[in-house]
Amino acid sequence: EDDASFDGRHYRLAGATYRPRPVQRPHPPIWIGAGGERATIPIAARQADVWHCFSPFEELPRKAHVMDEHAKRAGRDPASITRATNLWISESWAEVSERADALRELGFTYLVVPWPREGRRRLDHFVRRVMPGLTG
Repeated sequence: EDDASFDGRHYRLAGATYRPRPVQRPHPPIWIGAGGERATIPIAARQADVWHCFSPFEELPRKAHVMDEHAKRAGRDPASITRATNLWISESWAEVSERADALRELGFTYLVVPWPREGRRRLDHFVRRVMPGLTG
């Protein structure tokens, strides 16, 4: 559509133009952060292009299983939902790599790296020396 109109309870738009248009088709990927097994994971299973699970590492195998079950109930192939989670890099580099491998085995293909408590030098080291071995 070139223009959009909306007549809602609180807002009304008539012939609104939006530019620039997203380059992704049919729309930008919808990311939903969810860890709640009864409420938010089911929503992500129905609606998300990308599920970002914020749960602790030890809970991720169970959360991934719960996501699979909810996706199937929603009529979706669980593999069609891209998985993302955080990868903390304040542990030893061997532990970081092991954890990244375990996350990949669980189907998590996007790893979001929060700012490490050690600061930028640690992050720079990760980007230069560790991250190249994780991509591919």
